[in-house]
Amino acid sequence: MNKIKKIRLLSLSLFTITLQTALISGCIAPQNQASPTTAEKSLLQCSIKSLPQLTDVTITSVSQEPGLAPHCKVAGVIGPEIHFELLLPDEWNGKFVMGGGGGFAGSIVNGAQDLFGAVQKGYATVATDTGHKGNALDASWALNHLERLENFGHQAVHRTAVNAKALTEAYYGRDIDRNYFVGCSRGGGQALMEAQRYPEDFEGIVAMSPAYNWTHELGARWIHVAQRMYPDPTQIETPVIGPEALKLIGEAVMIQCDALDGIKDGILNDPRQCDFDVASLACEQGASRNCLSPEQVEAAQAIYGDFEVDGQVMHGTPVGAELPGNPVGLERWYTGGYKPGKDLDFHEGIDDQTPAPPVPNGTWAFATGIFRYFLYNDPDWSYAGYDFEDFAHKAARVARSLNADNPDLSAFRARGGKLIMDNGWMDASMSAYGTIKYYESVIDHDPTASEDVRLFLRPGVAHCVFGPGPDVTDYLAAIDEWVESGKAPDQLPAQFRGPDFQPTDEGRILCAYPKVAKYDGKADTRDTTSFSCVDPD
Repeated sequence: MNKIKKIRLLSLSLFTITLQTALISGCIAPQNQASPTTAEKSLLQCSIKSLPQLTDVTITSVSQEPGLAPHCKVAGVIGPEIHFELLLPDEWNGKFVMGGGGGFAGSIVNGAQDLFGAVQKGYATVATDTGHKGNALDASWALNHLERLENFGHQAVHRTAVNAKALTEAYYGRDIDRNYFVGCSRGGGQALMEAQRYPEDFEGIVAMSPAYNWTHELGARWIHVAQRMYPDPTQIETPVIGPEALKLIGEAVMIQCDALDGIKDGILNDPRQCDFDVASLACEQGASRNCLSPEQVEAAQAIYGDFEVDGQVMHGTPVGAELPGNPVGLERWYTGGYKPGKDLDFHEGIDDQTPAPPVPNGTWAFATGIFRYFLYNDPDWSYAGYDFEDFAHKAARVARSLNADNPDLSAFRARGGKLIMDNGWMDASMSAYGTIKYYESVIDHDPTASEDVRLFLRPGVAHCVFGPGPDVTDYLAAIDEWVESGKAPDQLPAQFRGPDFQPTDEGRILCAYPKVAKYDGKADTRDTTSFSCVDPD
């Protein structure tokens, strides 16, 4: 099995990781476990008859599973089509965590389990398909279907959380001690939506690479890029920026900026320090090689630059995410071309209910899907000649259901809620600048929110995981420790992966924003003690 087949990419994106053994070996051991006693275990019966009948909930199957850690797997349906899977470990730690999904959902993907091994740590954990079946890159299920859109936007996660917690408490015969939510990409957006709209559901929430602004960020900005990367929407095999041009840009970025942090390693510690102008690569008069055409410069500027629409400024992608040939870099998200007969795999290892639509890359798939099926309800909608003139009106119809951009977290915080946000600096899909923008809006709304909200930016880390940076950080353990102790994390450890994808003893530290990790210039560049958290230059 090759490296790519070892990955389930959890995304908007987002990417789900199946390297559970690797992740567990690098995770912090569970604390304060409250496993059932021998007498209590004898009362646990993994059967439909042992579970309560809940209003509008149908349990479809219950089975005892020996894998991962012994657990009872409960599958069910809420209402007509919100499917869920609840995993109830035999050795329960008394806590519950819901895992977010990725992309347009359509299948059950559990970010808490796949990223952090929740069951192995003793957590009861649940996930949902958000109320429809389909490929994670396909939004056709939403055509003229407001109920499904509402379920996808927020309702399915909330209803699943409420009912799964009731089933968990009935199964174990006691109250849950702590309730958490962990998700990346689409799951990160679900996390923020929970904090904003349903503050009573969870005490601790982790929102990684959050896809939180579907209409403007994932929709409008990515359509703006698509218009320049694929000017003819019917010809998507060959992008304006191909592999050679992408390689040229990536090498130029690293030549100019790689060593700014004192370490030449292909990792930009803080891309904001890199004053790179892609126009510097423009072809001079008569030149055509090792330079960019005017069309290529314009397409690259659309990726890296800001885009304003409907009074909102959408920030571009940080430089340093070019990674030519890497499945989680710009090629996968912006510059890849459609290959007839070969689907773009989004959730590796997941049996999607429908094949992927014919798309060249991730952002093109999401942007066109949002416009066709969320905004315009027209499968034939095209961005050819589109000028965004009526965008504000169309977006307003669905923004409240989809967008998790409300900076007011007062209700969540009033209940003692804690929120960890995260983004990789090398994330080519969900821009770290966009995540910073939301975090800063929360602090601007109420400066005291910094007591209960933390943002961590991971240098050299792509979408959710991977990239050349240290991408192994146990956010589930971090949020649990914060909620239990009341002490906010100012820094967290981050491990590098080895050639076998397993975490190594080498690592760095992640610093709570706005601080950044600074290398001391002397010691081992892959040793956490060589770094300290300082204010940015």
